[in-house]
Amino acid sequence: MSNPFTLRIAQREDFCNRKKEIADLLTHARNSNNVVLFSPRRYGKSSLIKQVFDILQKDNFMTVYVDLFPISSERHFITRFSNAIFKGIGREADPRSFIEKVGRIFKKIVPNIEVKPDGVNISAKFDNTADTDLLLDDLMEGLFTYVEKKKLKVCVALDEFQEITELPESKKIEGILRSHIQTQNGIAYFYIGSRRRILHDMFSDKKRPFYKSAYSFMLKEIPKEDFIPYIEHKFNKTNKACSEGVAGKIYDSVRGYPYYVQKLASIAWDITSKSCTTNTVSQAYNALLEIEASDFEGIWSGLSLIQKSVLRAIAKEPTPSPYAREFLELHRLSLGGTQRAMQALLSKDLIEKDSENKYRVTDPILGAWINIE
Repeated sequence: MSNPFTLRIAQREDFCNRKKEIADLLTHARNSNNVVLFSPRRYGKSSLIKQVFDILQKDNFMTVYVDLFPISSERHFITRFSNAIFKGIGREADPRSFIEKVGRIFKKIVPNIEVKPDGVNISAKFDNTADTDLLLDDLMEGLFTYVEKKKLKVCVALDEFQEITELPESKKIEGILRSHIQTQNGIAYFYIGSRRRILHDMFSDKKRPFYKSAYSFMLKEIPKEDFIPYIEHKFNKTNKACSEGVAGKIYDSVRGYPYYVQKLASIAWDITSKSCTTNTVSQAYNALLEIEASDFEGIWSGLSLIQKSVLRAIAKEPTPSPYAREFLELHRLSLGGTQRAMQALLSKDLIEKDSENKYRVTDPILGAWINIE
């Protein structure tokens, strides 16, 4: 029998709760509201958007999803964005007349259709020598023209939106996007991101184009009372037992972090013959630390010495006052170096403030790994 826990985008029975979040995002989409959706990495943002889009598509919405995490240039950004828009249009258009109809709307970007054994692939083509500003203008104008002509309701999800700030032309891109989005009635934009400090600055800095242009929506942990029966059910339906208490230990061991709850439960399931016990969870937890170690080593190697020292100090002792003399002396840190390191670690989303207003390591498994190094 296959493992019932998933580390991919959760769909249907693999998706756990989030009923309120789905309802709230559906309301925003139907009201054409723009939303900033943020959380740490691996909190299930993509799975949540997939659930929302499935419902919207049944309500005859046109949906556009684009993952901006890999973008490396302004042209690459336009390529991924235009591909996503054409796929969104193609989902509700007749493929036989798609190119002709869309080609009349977009002036500089040309749709391309390839018929493959596994289906139809829709992408975008444009002149590589064309000015990128004009291409982005054409894309945004063409999208709105199409939506207005067809009288459609649309929701566009820009995943890892903060990655555009890494581009040399980022301020220009923000300005062009905002100039179009502010006039596009009937289109809801969801700006999604995991580098929360950067994303927050994009929408809270008065000097930035997107200042106060969207509703803020923070995705939190899935509540323990929802995740525990989910874990129990997954074990039980595969003829293995997991008590409420043991399921609670799985949740608590990773601080309710959605990705790690799934992964720890998955490892525990693999090593369970009949009944998952607290000892099983402990073994699975040690295995999880080993599995994640290579990723953490990459993160660690990218930090400066002072950033490593501050991150290690916070992993050992979460604190509301990282600049207090006692904390600095205990961990042999300087005030200036700690201040600079804190800003960098917050920007990288490696640390955060918890519900008690203490700074802690955002990723609970990374924090545990640091403490055993």
